[in-house]
Amino acid sequence: MSCAPSELAELEAKGARYRFRVLCSEDSNLVVRFYESLDTYSLYYRFLGIFKDFEGHARRLFSSPCDYAIGAFAGSEIAGLGEGFSDCAQAELAFAVLPQHRGRGIATVLAALLILEAYRRGFKTMEAYVHAENSPAVRIGQRLGLNLRLEEGGVYHGRATLVHIRGLALKAIADKGGRLLTSY
Repeated sequence: MSCAPSELAELEAKGARYRFRVLCSEDSNLVVRFYESLDTYSLYYRFLGIFKDFEGHARRLFSSPCDYAIGAFAGSEIAGLGEGFSDCAQAELAFAVLPQHRGRGIATVLAALLILEAYRRGFKTMEAYVHAENSPAVRIGQRLGLNLRLEEGGVYHGRATLVHIRGLALKAIADKGGRLLTSY
């Protein structure tokens, strides 16, 4: 799929305004800077292990025709990043938010938009892997209908068909006070 940096949604929370848009290959440097600014703890929860090859990660993210990314922007800074990794039939979502922007609904809106983008692209299922100690991400996955179950190694894994969770994603955005700028 070709990439167009389209605006998807906006959110106002705690006096800050966030806009969410699809990221394209020319945004690779923003993705790298975002990950470089995360603390070790946040990186461990995002990647479920120690990870440092952010440039390689950004290259892989934007080189697959079915993978996609969504940035939550506070001004020109990425405050949160969501990524969908796909084989064009099913997608796996992953997201992270800078510590100073947490508790504002950004992660919920990112996860919901990842689901809606996968649905719009014609994918059939969404899945997620979440560290058991990352309770905010576990709650988001449950709220969005991902049927998370604890597996060995302290990781929750869940999967759901997009046709069944699309409505939950739309509701989650509305419940956080977000406003869609495109139709799903």
